[in-house]
Amino acid sequence: METLNIDQIEELLPRYCSGEATIEECRMVEEWIGQSEDNYRIVKQIYAIDQVMGTAQMESKVNTEKALASVNRKMSKERPQVAWFTWVQRVAAILFLPLLITLAIQNFTPRTEIARMIEIKTNPGMTTTVDLPDGSKVYLNSESSLTYPSFFSEDERNVQLKGEAFFEVQKDPEHRFVVSGPHFTQIEVLGTSFNVEAFERDSFISTTLVEGKVRFAYQKNQQLATMVMKPGQKLMYNTISSQVKLIETTGEAEIAWKDGKIVFLATPLPEALRILEKRFNVSFVLSNDRLRKEAFNGAFTNQRLERILEIFKISSNIKWRYMDTQNTTNEKTRIEIY
Repeated sequence: METLNIDQIEELLPRYCSGEATIEECRMVEEWIGQSEDNYRIVKQIYAIDQVMGTAQMESKVNTEKALASVNRKMSKERPQVAWFTWVQRVAAILFLPLLITLAIQNFTPRTEIARMIEIKTNPGMTTTVDLPDGSKVYLNSESSLTYPSFFSEDERNVQLKGEAFFEVQKDPEHRFVVSGPHFTQIEVLGTSFNVEAFERDSFISTTLVEGKVRFAYQKNQQLATMVMKPGQKLMYNTISSQVKLIETTGEAEIAWKDGKIVFLATPLPEALRILEKRFNVSFVLSNDRLRKEAFNGAFTNQRLERILEIFKISSNIKWRYMDTQNTTNEKTRIEIY
């Protein structure tokens, strides 16, 4: 067996540990490793260094062989073999220093990238769930859209809503969570669960607070006005008159949609029909004003629209029928309530 001198070992070890050695070179190194426990520990340490450098993707910045050669020039060929441990420690220091500098730059340099805006839309009659960058969860109702950044700024967490959504906000007292809606409205929270209905086509915006605390901000007489809500309250904001009304509620009927349910609790017919419109992607025409005062109780999960309307018919003596539409492709199915 050929006896390897120190120059040969210094040349072969880096290539062996990085997988670049030939079959014959690998055989020579492995025979050398088997000669002593010290040889085995030296190769093990060099291999660990090579793996760290590969994981950190620093090969282009630090050449292992050059670092070893630089150290080798300072070594005496006649030095005893035990000096290898000191040599390995010096190499480790050379390789780990730029790695630590890189990690420090990555962790302490301010983020300069620009957050990209993400918009999620739901089709008529469909709902979806959105996970925000901070861990908050949003349930998005039918024909609604939510716009949010790919990462939140250091100051606040701001999202834009058009339509209806239920929010489960991750608590973070140092970064307020703001939902911006149509008609210059905003809802500010610190960690809470609440429902927002804010369709641009409607003349009202409503917020139902399940738990926590929110501040509703709106425009009144061209000035900013605010109202703080408590759990169990529903706020109704009239976008035309700028009037605000608070209603006591359990929230069961307002948030049932996110679980695929429809719940009516003394719900007036116009509001009940609006809930059905979102769920089944239809349009109702209420031609009998007398029926506007009717209210309904009940819970539905998998029932078809026709079945629900038949229950309305039995309980309140209302009548309904499908109306003809000229363009069935672009228009919703219209149903008359009379």
